[in-house]
Amino acid sequence: MTGSVVRQLTCLLAGSAAALLLSACSPNQRGADKAFLQTTISADGQMIATLAHTGTDQQVLRVRSLSADAKWQTIPAPPETQSIRFGLPGHELLLTHRKPDLPSRDYLSKLDVDKQEKGLERIYETEDGLAFPVEVKPGQVMVRTRRPSVLSVGRGAMTGHHWILVGPGQAVQDVGPETVLPFDAPNIVGSGFFWTEEQLDPAKEPHPLILSFPLPGGVAPKFAREQLGKNTFTVDCDQAGKRCLRTYIANLNQKTDAPYISYIYDVDVLFGAKRCKLPGLSGSVGRVSLTPDGNAAVMSFASEHDKPRRAVVLKFDPQQCEAVSVLHLDFEPK
Repeated sequence: MTGSVVRQLTCLLAGSAAALLLSACSPNQRGADKAFLQTTISADGQMIATLAHTGTDQQVLRVRSLSADAKWQTIPAPPETQSIRFGLPGHELLLTHRKPDLPSRDYLSKLDVDKQEKGLERIYETEDGLAFPVEVKPGQVMVRTRRPSVLSVGRGAMTGHHWILVGPGQAVQDVGPETVLPFDAPNIVGSGFFWTEEQLDPAKEPHPLILSFPLPGGVAPKFAREQLGKNTFTVDCDQAGKRCLRTYIANLNQKTDAPYISYIYDVDVLFGAKRCKLPGLSGSVGRVSLTPDGNAAVMSFASEHDKPRRAVVLKFDPQQCEAVSVLHLDFEPK
């Protein structure tokens, strides 16, 4: 989906009595953002990666250790890289990319950032397009692909996106519904996954449509929506659903004579029954990537939608709601 995604939800994972707030992934672009900047953080919370000018001949892939005095490192990316995401082991970066000439071919690969001399390792290839990989467990990657839609009979070249699990030896399983169009990778929570989809119809109360499904042999996350605020845009959570970052529209009820409202987004943290603010993050907030344990996160951020974006890294104490540090990193080195 290319539109914005409004989501806020409180989730009760099957078999758990704890109320958890969950969401799905959202587009990074809000209106006419100056730069689409993808961000991802490694599972150990020690490295981030950024991709700018996605899928173009001007793409820039940079990585940065979060250790003291580290600097951005620009690394080669294959042509027409569409999306990046750190996998679970070490600092292995998953990439989807496209062969730039005909016949068309899309690839899911991984690159060990700590051992770049090994080069790309091909995981899966297809003619049907790939995007938004997320590693469910070591060696098993969920990724979006496409194929002719069941709705396209007699209508030419219509296609529908769907999701697959790619295992060792390119073994493939379908997951989720036959056709689903979320823009980004799902949240993996327990033995299931979910997205939320915006419902900002002016004639209706804003609320998220929750898209929740089981992994093979698993259980779909369940949600209690009565705690949801109507201004919520996205909620992104760790794999246990313990910590979630909620992006919400701060000026949803703003009155104006202008033909449109430039929404302002704020971010807060949902930690069990607690809710706490994240300072200095009011503006244009992009996609959020959390570590599996929820102790660190990264997002792209700009003070206004047409300003340059930066990477914002959050660190958390495992036992408290508030962030212990909020680090703003300019994408372009000075």
